[in-house]
Amino acid sequence: MPKPKAMKASHSSRAKSGSKTGQEDAPSRSIRILSVSSIADDHKTLRRILKHSKWHVAGATTCTEAIAHLTWHRVPIVLCESALPDGSWKDILDQVAQYPEPPTLIVTSRLADDYLWAEVLNWGGYDVLSKPFNEGEVRRVIEGASLRRTSPICVRAAAGSFLGTERS
Repeated sequence: MPKPKAMKASHSSRAKSGSKTGQEDAPSRSIRILSVSSIADDHKTLRRILKHSKWHVAGATTCTEAIAHLTWHRVPIVLCESALPDGSWKDILDQVAQYPEPPTLIVTSRLADDYLWAEVLNWGGYDVLSKPFNEGEVRRVIEGASLRRTSPICVRAAAGSFLGTERS
């Protein structure tokens, strides 16, 4: 099913009162990323780490909530806890793979190890962030994911046209 275009909303009234999740909408100059975790402290920590950056962190606590958010908002990067109450990062990745411009997925986990990292890469995710979050590592991985999305070489490689090979 194709992703519906995002509806235009009046940011002035929602920014004053906050959205239905209690968070103010992202200022127009910032870039929204989605944090998917049932742990409220994860969202809070990511917002603190990225407070003075171009990134605005929106939060979702379940796969269902994340998919609903991604249906209405164009999000270039998703940070997703490895296990969620109604699924996992694989469910999110399967869903967004259908989008014309799927977001880059970064998996977060307290049990980040080489096995999870290899699995994430093999499934088409970008990287794994271990918890508790390290501020420098979070910024480095998000910036790297952002560059990957915008670099002409990486865009061609992701499309399967780099050196005549397909992505696997």
